[in-house]
Amino acid sequence: MSRVAQLDSIALDKELYGQFWSEFNGAFNTDGYKEEWELVLKSVVFVCATRFLRQEGSSCTYGSALSGVAFQCRKRTLYVVTVLAGYVWKKITHCVFDGSQGARQVMWLKLYKWINMMYHGCDVTNFLRFLAAEGTEGAQGGGARSFLSPLYRVFNVYSTRLVDDGSASGFYSSSVFAGLEYQNRQLLWNALLELFSKTLLTRRGLLASAKRQGQRQRQRQRRESKTVCSHCDRFPTNPYEMACCRANYCYVCVVKALEWSMCDACGASKRLAAAPVY
Repeated sequence: MSRVAQLDSIALDKELYGQFWSEFNGAFNTDGYKEEWELVLKSVVFVCATRFLRQEGSSCTYGSALSGVAFQCRKRTLYVVTVLAGYVWKKITHCVFDGSQGARQVMWLKLYKWINMMYHGCDVTNFLRFLAAEGTEGAQGGGARSFLSPLYRVFNVYSTRLVDDGSASGFYSSSVFAGLEYQNRQLLWNALLELFSKTLLTRRGLLASAKRQGQRQRQRQRRESKTVCSHCDRFPTNPYEMACCRANYCYVCVVKALEWSMCDACGASKRLAAAPVY
């Protein structure tokens, strides 16, 4: 059983619930009973998915069916783990933080923080064990079972492979393989470009030769043209003529060339001098 497919099943379910909730919340006012409306909406989606996506001996949600994953449990157990548990935890959180317990508020808050810390510690440990699993089929494959969360472990809800009927899981596999093939083609083209640009062309000196030819051509064009500054390639402003090659410069550009002791037109670097054209 692919661990990526198991994680994808949870992500797909969250994406589906979030899409339905955004549309529903935009059409109706749910400020007063937000958690209850979320529970109703998730329950409807869960019932529709488990009713029309039947799997012999196991249960599956809409996201798990797309990713080719089924859960070895009853539908009611899967409902408790995936839908009802989140609602109950939100209601407990609201009861702890609403401040209506009076003197017991501090005690309930400490208990809540301790339980929350213990659960997150177990969640980290369970996730490390999940990553270390070898992707077996659980009890059916003769290997150790892998659980997606401590709650799944408590209710003994473990993942198995969905029997492929050529519809949902086949679509998921085709999408994944298509993405991998696209990435492989991109990597191949990048490797070829790196080969030609950094290996073949550099070793044979073609890039250096092309650069030298381009520099000579630009220098020749600058020497032949009297209407272009040899430094900035624009029409010379307050033009000056360089004594070494009679190239024209702007006043600001000729000052830079004299300071740097470098003529951009002919490459001379010694005894540079310039005079105004007019």
